[in-house]
Formats: sequence, structure tokens, C-alpha cells
Amino acid sequence: MADWSKLPADVLGLIARQLHFAEDRLRFGMVCKSWRMVMLQTDSYSCSLLPWLMLTEKEESDMRRVYSPFNKKVYEISLPEIRGRRCWGSPHGWLVTLDAAYNMHLLNPLSRVQIFLPPLHKCSNLKSLVCCPESFRNTFVYKAVLTSDPYSANCVVLAIYSDNKMAFAKPDDVAWTPIQCGSSLVNDVICFGGNFYAIDSSGDITICNSEGSHLKTISLPVQDVDNELGETSIYLVELGGQIHVVQRIMYDTKVYDLPVLRTWNFVIYRVDVCTEKWEEVKSLGDWSIFIGSNHSFSISASDYPACLRNCIYFTDDYSGLYYNTTTYSTYDMGTYDLDGPRIRTFLREDVSRFKFSLPVWIKPSFCNQSLRLSESKKLVCKDSMYCCNE
Repeated sequence: MADWSKLPADVLGLIARQLHFAEDRLRFGMVCKSWRMVMLQTDSYSCSLLPWLMLTEKEESDMRRVYSPFNKKVYEISLPEIRGRRCWGSPHGWLVTLDAAYNMHLLNPLSRVQIFLPPLHKCSNLKSLVCCPESFRNTFVYKAVLTSDPYSANCVVLAIYSDNKMAFAKPDDVAWTPIQCGSSLVNDVICFGGNFYAIDSSGDITICNSEGSHLKTISLPVQDVDNELGETSIYLVELGGQIHVVQRIMYDTKVYDLPVLRTWNFVIYRVDVCTEKWEEVKSLGDWSIFIGSNHSFSISASDYPACLRNCIYFTDDYSGLYYNTTTYSTYDMGTYDLDGPRIRTFLREDVSRFKFSLPVWIKPSFCNQSLRLSESKKLVCKDSMYCCNE
């Protein structure tokens, strides 16, 4: 009888790299100790797993459900660490979290490793904070973006808050550094080529250096929404080494005299930051984009056969902010096919009673905490979650 634990590590590595579903990579690592080590080492070099949609918090539960739109399965993982926390997803395997006591962390939901972040409410551009801790978590902080794996030297967390304020911090910083920006509502921010790029509601892209100082501003002629029931949101995403602007156009269904926004169209622009020129993009080719209350990111569908090419996978940014506990509705989630174009909704999820809890995209990663734990004194490591329930 063959001893599968004796297979050469390079052969096992080739096999592991072909497993793009986190649950398959998980099962691979549970075969034996040698297979698990190969799985961890493989993921250390390349976060090659398909994204999950982490769903909203449920009342009186430490379990958090994640949905894979590629095989249409829902899994449950135990995550007591994020109970009561606002979460923002990322393509680097980590969440940025904020609780109702101003505490911010980075958390890997699979290894359950946490890294403490400095207190954002004490940032120098917030001289008079007037909101309570719950409001700070629920609505005051709009988005938090993680630029890379927290263990990399160039990792930065970018935060948008108070409508038009921004700041950044590294995991080992003791305070946030403000970023110079204008007076308009900031929609999204990314790090690209060592600089920070933020886009506001009018389509202006503000470029700052790694110290947060303003370099220049590029204005885009984003499409106006003529219909009075229309709303827009704008995202920045790096795709194929270039910055793209994604304009999401939604309509307001006015259910129960409250805004209920539903996506009906997207417009995409490619931006050349050197020449300050732009062009509208009609096709993404083999690429797919993931947007929502998370770090916007793209993946090449040619590397992931299960992923739809030329598609935008989107989730809800707003519904949780508009509903009270008695209003019933579902989140605005689905795929937008640019070949159609047409929208396919998926997983009709009831809106959570917790305003701070929204579905977020995250590209899972198994970080090897046994090798990395000594690298930072700010780590808090719990027992790893190496099982999931379908």
C-alpha cells in the first residue's frame, strides 16, 4: 500500500497550486503533517485561492458564513473574534476590523491571527470627535483598505472616514498619518506604484505620495445619472498593471419610503496617470473585478477556470445603513456580465439587523503562524480553524 505522506514536496506543491477553492486546499492540508506544511508553504508564495463572500453577522452567534459563488456553496467558520465588529475584506487573506470601543485590528479569518492597529479616533485630523463609539463603527468610518499581506515590508492600511478624511498606518505604527484630500465625499482609495490614489464622488482622483502629501489631481468626466431615482458609487481597482475606475449606477426602488438601491449598470474607465488621459473600457477580456465594502481587486479568469471572465462581482455597500430591524429586504449582490450586459443575482440574503455588518469579499489565505509568530510582538494567535461545515 502506498505511503502518501512520502510523496516529494515539489510534486505535492504542484498539486496544491491547482486547488483554487479554499475548502479543497484545506482538505489537502488535513491529510497529514507533511501535506499541511506543503499547503502552508504554497500559500505563502501565492495567494491563489478564489474569493469568498463573507456574509453578515447573525444574532447570538459566533459562527460566520462564507459563500463561494463559483460552486454555489455556503460554509460556516467559527469567528468569535469579529462578533460585534465592522469588517472590510481584502485580496490578501486578511480582514480589517473595527469594534464598538474604537479598537481596530487585522485578522486572518482562517488562522485567526490578529494584529493590533493604532486608534483611528485619535488621528490628528480629528481634533473634535463628536460621535459615540457605536456610531464611529457603524457609519463614521466608511472604508478600510489593506494594501498587501501584513507581513510584507510595504504593508499599509488606508482608511476613509468622516466623509472626506483619510489616513494611513502600518501594522507597527503607534499613530495614523493623515492624507491630504479635498472637500468632496471620498468613495475609494488604493495604493499603486508606491503612491496613494483616492477618488471622490465627482470623479476627481487625488494622488498623494507615501508620506500622505498631495502630488496632483486628475479629473474624470464620469457619467451623470439623469434619473432622479439614480445613485452612483465609484471604485478604484488595479487591473493588469493599470488603474481602472468602476462607476456603479443604481436605481432607488423607494420601498417603505426608504431608499433601496439596486444595481443596473457599470461604466469602466482606464486611467493613464502619467498622461492624465482616460478611456472608457467596454470589455475586461479575461479579467474579473470584485467590488463592495472591501478593497476592490481583480483576478485573471484564465488562471481560475471556475471564475467568469469579463465580469464584475459586486456586493452591497449601503443596505445595512438604511434598514431598521422591522424592514425586510435582501442585499444587492450578484454578477454583471459585460458580454451581455446582464445582471445575475446570487444568494438572496436577508439584511442583517446590525447596521455595521455588510457582506464583504475576501480572498482567503492560510498564513503559517507557526513560522511567523515570532516576527511581531503585537500578534494574538488563537487555535487555528482547519475545518469547515458545508
